[in-house]
Amino acid sequence: MENILSNRKLLDIFWSEYGFEEWSGHGLKGVFRRVTFRKDSLMGEVARYYSDDYILSAAGGNSMGRELLEVWKPGKDIMSHRVLLVGNTTWQSPLHKDFLLGFSGWVEVMCYRPGDPHSVRKFSDLTTLVNNAGVVLAKLEEGLDPMRVRVPDPGRRGVAAGEPRNPAPFEVLKKLFRR
Repeated sequence: MENILSNRKLLDIFWSEYGFEEWSGHGLKGVFRRVTFRKDSLMGEVARYYSDDYILSAAGGNSMGRELLEVWKPGKDIMSHRVLLVGNTTWQSPLHKDFLLGFSGWVEVMCYRPGDPHSVRKFSDLTTLVNNAGVVLAKLEEGLDPMRVRVPDPGRRGVAAGEPRNPAPFEVLKKLFRR
């Protein structure tokens, strides 16, 4: 669990591909990325704000999530902070805190155990990355180089791992024009 966030080679190969870099704070370690949202018009850029994603290793679960909500501060131009705590349990709903009625942003904290089904849709992209990092780390430990050997994507719904899904040529059109 902690190994997927602290392994140096996995950080270089896997996490950096998704824009993550090392992060530590509040007594926790993990990875972090900042996503920029820009609003444009004919006159140029109207607004710019950020969303921060954190994937942190924490065995404390519920108590650690509540502590994070108490100490977390809003950042300049950062609308949302999503914190995924990788631990021993999976919560059914995230903890949420608004800053200045949401005008200064908000923070959401969710605890997830790798391998569990996605319980909250807002965090499904981060939980999928955690599960895929476990698969890539297992391949690294077997001695395979994931940069040269194709690792099947276990995160797709309804498709067995490693099997590509090629729809029939007219299947897409049938879905569009069905009554």
